Amino acid sequence: MSKKPEPMNPHKAIFKNYGNFLELPLKERVTALERSITDDPNFFGFDTYALKHCSLKLLEATPNRTKWSLTIGRELCNKGGNLHGGAAATLLDNLTSTALVTIAKEGFMDEGHVSRTITTSYLRPVPMGAKVIVDCEVHGAGRNTANILGKVYNEEGKLCVTCVHDKAVFSSKGRDAKL
Repeated sequence: MSKKPEPMNPHKAIFKNYGNFLELPLKERVTALERSITDDPNFFGFDTYALKHCSLKLLEATPNRTKWSLTIGRELCNKGGNLHGGAAATLLDNLTSTALVTIAKEGFMDEGHVSRTITTSYLRPVPMGAKVIVDCEVHGAGRNTANILGKVYNEEGKLCVTCVHDKAVFSSKGRDAKL
């Protein structure tokens, strides 16, 4: 019986699957990360579902920042017809990570990343069918951690949801953990 290959973390796999990933223009780098989650026939995780049901479009990618537009689909809403808190947190978890990819380089985040904490605040409801803008910005990035802010704005430009996302980043430069 043949052994099934171990699934690879999409955030880590992207550096292996795109030999020149760090040389890609920022928009291509960011969309490659999202495609590695949404278009992989061998992966259909919780985040895949959320990202596939929101008409996601990358508007801007600059160092430390990404900006997205999306439409809140029925699948992402609670029974009251508004964006579900868990769906909002999942979207922000993934989209804030794209801002971090804009500053990835050899020796920084080239072995992937993982969430440490994500604190989400819900300021106003986001109704089903709403078109929103999501701004994501890296506020700080050190050797092993990063801090990213995500903001969801409604069509009137009012702030609806915010998050502060702290991530651990992994490097190919191989520093052992202190513990």
